[in-house]
Amino acid sequence: MSVNASRVGFPSSVRERRGRWAAVLALAALVVGAGEARGQEGGEWSSGVEARSVTLGEALELARLNAPALELRASQLEVAKYGEMTAWGQFLPDLSLSYQYNNSSSGRLDPTGQTITTTSYSAQLNTQIDLFRGGRRFSDLRGAKRGVDASSARLRETEYLTRESVKISWYNAVANRELVRVEADRVKRQEDQLRFVEQQLELGRATRSDVLRSQVDLNNARVALLNAQNGARTAQYALAEAVGVTEPLAPVTEAALEVEPVGASREELLNLALTASPALTAVRAQAAADEAAVSSAKAAYLPSLALRGGWAWAKEEFPPRNRSWSVALFGSLPLFDGFNRERALYQARATLDQTRTTERAEELALRKDLDQALGTIDAAAASIDLAEQTVELSSEDLRVTQERYRLGLATILDLQSSQIAVRQAEVDLIRRRFDYQIGLARLEALLGADLR
Repeated sequence: MSVNASRVGFPSSVRERRGRWAAVLALAALVVGAGEARGQEGGEWSSGVEARSVTLGEALELARLNAPALELRASQLEVAKYGEMTAWGQFLPDLSLSYQYNNSSSGRLDPTGQTITTTSYSAQLNTQIDLFRGGRRFSDLRGAKRGVDASSARLRETEYLTRESVKISWYNAVANRELVRVEADRVKRQEDQLRFVEQQLELGRATRSDVLRSQVDLNNARVALLNAQNGARTAQYALAEAVGVTEPLAPVTEAALEVEPVGASREELLNLALTASPALTAVRAQAAADEAAVSSAKAAYLPSLALRGGWAWAKEEFPPRNRSWSVALFGSLPLFDGFNRERALYQARATLDQTRTTERAEELALRKDLDQALGTIDAAAASIDLAEQTVELSSEDLRVTQERYRLGLATILDLQSSQIAVRQAEVDLIRRRFDYQIGLARLEALLGADLR
């Protein structure tokens, strides 16, 4: 059993990379030989690579500082903020300064018409402000603000998706470490069983076949332990990848797959998701930005009015003394531009329709994902107590079977079945607790809130 990337829903390319890495590690471990497994005591294990121990909070903080996806979203938010600043700039006048210096071998009449000169200087300061543009500036500003809201919501969505990935990877590492302990305990039990069967053989209560079967079981347990160690090592690098660092990370020693109640009803969680879900908030903000784009496209059919002014200097000497000024009020009414306005308006409306469709699809997906996450949590929580009881019952069954075997009332097959039942019960308990953490991490990512 492996609680690894394939169970937590990583992209296929990531699973493939991790699968190849796990295969290489497994091959290297098998080359070392089964004798390495004899050195494991009580489930204690070292990966052979120094891994930094981190709490869940420390892993989340590292991800906040290093995760590439968050850096990308933060950059996109900065671009959106500059877009809003540009929209505000449309309400301010344009200002430009032009200047010129001329020098030639032949003389010419200076700008004042009084002398012949070979040099001249001129400068002009111009300004222009739009007085009316059909409301386009307000639409552009509203769209830019909604664009910032959308980028901010996407950053928040990415933050919680990153937190989800880190939490699942962290608990995955905890679960794989628990599997190492389970397999180490299995090796110890099989070693005890082999010694017990050998003693029974000496007393004439067992056969040579029983000893051989016990040796095979021990070898299989040692191989399973090596595979579990490889899985735990791979989980450390998976956690490092989720956090965005290169060094392997391991959960602190006291980390456990704890089960904490959600503490809210299904209806409360649904209402919270519909109002605060980062994914849904981002789509709604984008829809508002697209509505502003439609208004801006409609403004192209309205007239515009602008005010222009200037101040100029010109003379053959420097600084120039001849000065002039100008003021102009002008406007325009577009009549036909080759259907460009129609195309822009159609595209804006089509984009808005697509965003509205995406919003509806996002809400439907949110309802489904929320129900699935709650179902995972409920099923795991309900089965954890049963799994704990199964561990206790299977352990007691193994003890009874060993005693019956000693008395000659059970066969080696009965003993093997009991051993398998104990291991399966312990693995199933780990899986149930891990499933609970998966559901809780998914629920928190959907809500955009930490429920712990």
